[in-house]
Amino acid sequence: MLQRVGEGGSLSITMNIIIALLCILTNQVISQTKDIFPARILAEQTIISENSDLYVTCSTFGKKKESMVYVYLLKNGRRIETKPQKQDQNDILFTISTAGLHHSGNYSCVYSPQNYTLSEVVKKGDDIIEILVIANFLPADISIVGPSTVHEGDYVEFQCTVSQHLHTLGGCKFIYAYLRKNDTILQVQVFNVSQMLATFIIDSAVLKDSGHYSCIVLPSKCFYEHEYTVHGTNKVFLQVKVDLISLGLLRYGVITLMVLLVAFLCGSNNKQANADMLEK
Repeated sequence: MLQRVGEGGSLSITMNIIIALLCILTNQVISQTKDIFPARILAEQTIISENSDLYVTCSTFGKKKESMVYVYLLKNGRRIETKPQKQDQNDILFTISTAGLHHSGNYSCVYSPQNYTLSEVVKKGDDIIEILVIANFLPADISIVGPSTVHEGDYVEFQCTVSQHLHTLGGCKFIYAYLRKNDTILQVQVFNVSQMLATFIIDSAVLKDSGHYSCIVLPSKCFYEHEYTVHGTNKVFLQVKVDLISLGLLRYGVITLMVLLVAFLCGSNNKQANADMLEK
């Protein structure tokens, strides 16, 4: 009986300790929330291509600040970077160099007179923007229209599609698509984002066209209509002239041929005239 009471007492003490720890953590969170304030967030571009730089500005303009504060840039409610801000400053620029796909998310800004650690700042700002990082190269699905075994001289058509939702820069409607054979780029075509399709054609297949084909699209490379006409940086003029010696020989040959032809015709006429006279 005493042993059972002892076990119950130990359990009660353990529960009290857990409750006390939870209360301490709760008080810390509450105290932290009291001195962390929302700030505005601004970004010139919310959709960027992979490996480009992301620029985000946190602004405390119009906020009452008694001294230097610490401005926090948060992604999905978690601090990713901190910068101090003097009392006479309003804006802080954060730069993420060579942004990757994992940098996509919801960004916000907060500030506090306290310099908290990474794990302590978990409060979202009131002003939230969504940043989307678009892949430079995206694997696509490829299929052959018709049989996969053809004869030499046959017409072959490949279709390149993307099954998932496709994001492009500035809502671009036409992007580039590559047809690859054994990791070598063979053709470049326009991928129609509204139809989610690009078509590649081999007019007359030959034996060396056998191989493994794949397709990739470039969501960050927009195709503009004026790109149908491509110009170089400058122009050069080439004039082809006939060699004077060759021209002279040509003219001499023509004249000689005409003389010989006239002489032949005259000789023939003379022979015919002589023959007529002898008959008379």
